[in-house]
Amino acid sequence: MGLLGRLFGGRKVDAPASRTLTYRVGVNETCRTLAQRFYGNEARWAEIYEANERILKNEVQVGTDALPPGTEISILAPEFGLDGKPLAPATTV
Repeated sequence: MGLLGRLFGGRKVDAPASRTLTYRVGVNETCRTLAQRFYGNEARWAEIYEANERILKNEVQVGTDALPPGTEISILAPEFGLDGKPLAPATTV
């Protein structure tokens, strides 16, 4: 601990860690199907879209919700892993 830390009793407090999963989109997948898979609730589709908007806004095909296969997107704070099993809460390091 440095001088200021000793004088003021301060210490570094780490922000809670958050888990991000990188996922490659498969055939016929949509933000809704991915929200169901990773959050257990398809109504959370907007979280996936908003986290990847810069990638998806030009990629989403007109007239369909299907995402382009092979596109790599980020899933922020997923509740379920690729294997479908619940993930333990992220911990601080």
